[in-house]
Amino acid sequence: MPAETCKSNFRKIQSFKTDYAPCTITQYVSERSGMQVVVADRKGPKINGYFTLATEIFDDSGAPHTLEHLIFMGSKNYQYKGLLDKLSSRAYSSTNAWTATDHTAYTLETAGWDGFAQILPVYLEHILLPTITDEAITTEVWHIDGEGNDAGVVYSEMQAVQSRSSGIMDLKARRLLYPEDVGFRYETSGMTDALRVLTPERIRQFHRDMYQPRNLCLVIVGEVDQDNMLQILDEFEESIKDDIPSVDTPFKRPWMDSAQPPNINKSQIVTAEFPEEDEGVGEILVGFFGPNFTGPMISVLQVLLTYLCGSSVSILENILVEREELASSVSYSLDPRPNSVIWLQPTGVATEKLEFVEKRLFEILNEVVSKPLDMDYMRDCIRREKRQVKYQAETLESYFALNIFTDYLFGKRDGSTLKELQNLNEYDTLEEWTDQEWRDFIS
Repeated sequence: MPAETCKSNFRKIQSFKTDYAPCTITQYVSERSGMQVVVADRKGPKINGYFTLATEIFDDSGAPHTLEHLIFMGSKNYQYKGLLDKLSSRAYSSTNAWTATDHTAYTLETAGWDGFAQILPVYLEHILLPTITDEAITTEVWHIDGEGNDAGVVYSEMQAVQSRSSGIMDLKARRLLYPEDVGFRYETSGMTDALRVLTPERIRQFHRDMYQPRNLCLVIVGEVDQDNMLQILDEFEESIKDDIPSVDTPFKRPWMDSAQPPNINKSQIVTAEFPEEDEGVGEILVGFFGPNFTGPMISVLQVLLTYLCGSSVSILENILVEREELASSVSYSLDPRPNSVIWLQPTGVATEKLEFVEKRLFEILNEVVSKPLDMDYMRDCIRREKRQVKYQAETLESYFALNIFTDYLFGKRDGSTLKELQNLNEYDTLEEWTDQEWRDFIS
């Protein structure tokens, strides 16, 4: 008689094909630990994994960033620094990680599924059961070297960041946008003065709070043997069942169960100085709150920002850079989150004209709202954005990964918001929008 097949603890939530790129997205959740797994199955020689955790903190201690470094210093059964990377290289794999304000992600890239399958449980153990020794913290975070200088991998990294114009402007802007009870206000990579006094116990407590399987989403992009994947994950969960909290214990979902920022009632202007040899030029950073990241509103926002400053013929670029020569460029960025943040940044502005350019920027935006829009160009922007999305979905593995784990951070855990990745129907709807609908959205 054949051996009886054990039922997996991972329940399939949904599976659907995207109609704009050859990809099938399948979502699972573990009934035992709460861990989510989302597979974007698409053809290609590589497998890319993103082990993503929602990480929220209410200080500048740098615990999220330091923990990212310490994960690679050893785990319960693999207690040696660098062992994970050595094992990965032997399986034709590479690892990396980053810490953002709202999440920490660990990556694994392999040539084919076999290598990924070998490293998967080892990597998961490093993430969920790291050693976090005092010695590793001293080496990686901060210490005084033999010459009496501040040292440490994380400390040295943040020394450089804190003196850059981009880092200074970003932190000052977030201090203005968010009150003290909102985690987006803080420098999750750590300020140098806070890193000097960061204790090992603070890092360990942050790990206990945030690095739980029910706060972890494993995103895998590539040709995946999903039956084998579920078997590996079931065996891994069985091996750590005594080391992880029960799904029945209380847990506060980062960001979504926390205080949300209040609306901005008035404009605030702050001048930030930064070290620079050339004092003749400066930069401007303007931040606005936008709509919630979910739903078609983010697509609307992307199209609008393309219309405003997506190329040399767009309004802000054309006026401020091409015609009036007040800036060398006008760029934009978007932070997808509840109350998304829109950033506009004129760069290469003469220092004596910084205040004038800030006023001119808002004059142009007010003119956009008060006058009829160029609807032909707007429709071109819609079609261009749609083509860009299709191109990225077909050629970049990161397209689906970023959208999936952003949904994990801020979307509904039942999969209903993830299902929005199935099609691009919102762009067809936008082509029917009238001039007034666009101006209402802008205002």
